[in-house]
Amino acid sequence: MKRRFETNVRAWLCLVLLMAGLPALQLQIVAHTRDQAAEGDDASKGSKDVDQVVPYSMDKVLEAFKLAMATYGCEIKQEKADSLECTRSRHLGVFVGSGGEKVTVKLKPKGAETQAIVTTGKGFVGRVGKKNWSTPIFNEMLKNLRS
Repeated sequence: MKRRFETNVRAWLCLVLLMAGLPALQLQIVAHTRDQAAEGDDASKGSKDVDQVVPYSMDKVLEAFKLAMATYGCEIKQEKADSLECTRSRHLGVFVGSGGEKVTVKLKPKGAETQAIVTTGKGFVGRVGKKNWSTPIFNEMLKNLRS
């Protein structure tokens, strides 16, 4: 009888804790849905790593990449004269965590032009919810250079 009582108490306690956490989960789902709606289409959809030559000097391309990374919530962790590395902030999605991707930019001078190699590392933790951000960041960099 005592064992059955303890089992019932544990079951009720689990239910109460689950119900207490449910509003927080609902808020996260609503916030995530609102963020997606605000973004419109997913900027990273169809994105892949980039290796292209652009008709600008290396210093201008580096500055444009810094602005592009900031636009997509990527915090610069390493900066050298010929490379940048940033990490996107992590946030919770509906089912899995997303963010945390590492975007690396390597620049090589090609005369008056610059070769830009942009790669996105997804890491191991939460890999399913992570996305490739190379193409959106590269396109934003081009937009910054043209304006």
